[in-house]
Amino acid sequence: MWPSLIFFAGGFFTAAAVAYLFRVRGMRLIRNLQTEREELLGEESRIFTFLHEIGASLSHDQSLRGLHEEIVRGVSQVVDADGGALYLLDARHGTHLVPAGLMESAAPLIDLPDELAGPSASKSLHSFLQMKAVPRTEGVLGKCFDAQGPIHFGKLSQWPQLFKHLGPLQADHYVMAAPLSIGTRRMGVLAVTRKPERGPFTAHGFEVFRSASEQGAFALANATIQQEAMDKRRMEEELRSASEVQRILLPQTAPEMGDYIISASNLPAKVLSGDYYDFIPLDEDHMGLVIADVSGKGFPASLVMATCRALLRGQAAGELSPTAALAKVNRMLFSDIREDMFISLAYCVLDRHVPRITLSRAGHDAPLHFSKRTGIVTTLKPPGLALGIDGGRVFERVTKDFTFDMEPGDCLLLYTDGVNEAVDAAGEEFGLERLHDVFLAAAPSGAESVLSAFQMALAEFVGGSPQSDDITIIAVEKR
Repeated sequence: MWPSLIFFAGGFFTAAAVAYLFRVRGMRLIRNLQTEREELLGEESRIFTFLHEIGASLSHDQSLRGLHEEIVRGVSQVVDADGGALYLLDARHGTHLVPAGLMESAAPLIDLPDELAGPSASKSLHSFLQMKAVPRTEGVLGKCFDAQGPIHFGKLSQWPQLFKHLGPLQADHYVMAAPLSIGTRRMGVLAVTRKPERGPFTAHGFEVFRSASEQGAFALANATIQQEAMDKRRMEEELRSASEVQRILLPQTAPEMGDYIISASNLPAKVLSGDYYDFIPLDEDHMGLVIADVSGKGFPASLVMATCRALLRGQAAGELSPTAALAKVNRMLFSDIREDMFISLAYCVLDRHVPRITLSRAGHDAPLHFSKRTGIVTTLKPPGLALGIDGGRVFERVTKDFTFDMEPGDCLLLYTDGVNEAVDAAGEEFGLERLHDVFLAAAPSGAESVLSAFQMALAEFVGGSPQSDDITIIAVEKR
């Protein structure tokens, strides 16, 4: 009996032959499916490993540099790339993309100088790439940074317009790149590259890259926010420490000085103050009393204040002319102070035995003198130039000593412009007229009453408005 015959387009085959053909094809199909399954499982494993490592990086206190390297390495492994690169927008100016994580195996994505374009310059090339920032609007990185989503570039040779000179180390490499952003905040660009002999990235690989880069952007944003919060806390701690040092520099108590009673206070507008006051022993019978206001606020002003205090203490010893001491300080400060900064200062010399005060007013707010005998408040306005404006010739020609008597019951007020320039909720200033009236009302009761009166008057005037400037007050009473 003849075996059963089955007709196909190519001819007649026995049933056994047909069964064999189907078995071979089935086995081949199964092997292909197994291969695809293994590839998918491997890809899935790489993705989960990447997510796990990124999560672990965020869960402990890792440096941002370590996270950058983790993102580049992890995404490169997920998409089976040969290398990767991470460029971040520079935080200071926001004009350049700065290398943050570069694998040596990644193809260069920027223009190279001729001496680094050959294969023999690999070590020098990597050093160059690590230090080379690129404008955020130029080249492959710039195109991706401004894009709405990831770009599958294919071979770089397809994009000659993005290079001034496309070298052999770059042209045949395959590239995918993604802008890294969270909301409206653009952070940088993540790119992966593959060697030409490895073949192009697939469409599926591009979708995987899209997802992985989104996870990398989220991790980067989260870590950056954490780092910024840590930096802010560290800065606040440093400012509190600096504020404590500055507080220690201010006199803790007023010294005994014959028939004089002195009360003083300093209330910074911020953590650090640009105001200061001081009491300087000159000899057994004389004491210097200084109040000053450095232009500006915050840390720069506090540093200049500390410098001025140290210089004045050094130059004032044994010098009974306040202007002569300030002239020396001005010459020393002028070469080191910024052009946009200066120091207004009033410096008095008190004599234990003689009821007379010598004043030098270096561009500072005019002190007020209350006379118990006449009941009148006089504004003291001797001429003078602020410190740090002139090298010495103008300062020493303009600034002069001014002497006035202090009779029993008299009171002297020195203050910084934080008093008269304090503003209420409507934006109105406390002003010189209110300052004059408060002093006139409180001066007959003595120095401590003057301080209390101003503290109450200012608090009532400004209400809940934030303090806009440092407030320093010194009151001197003659018994």
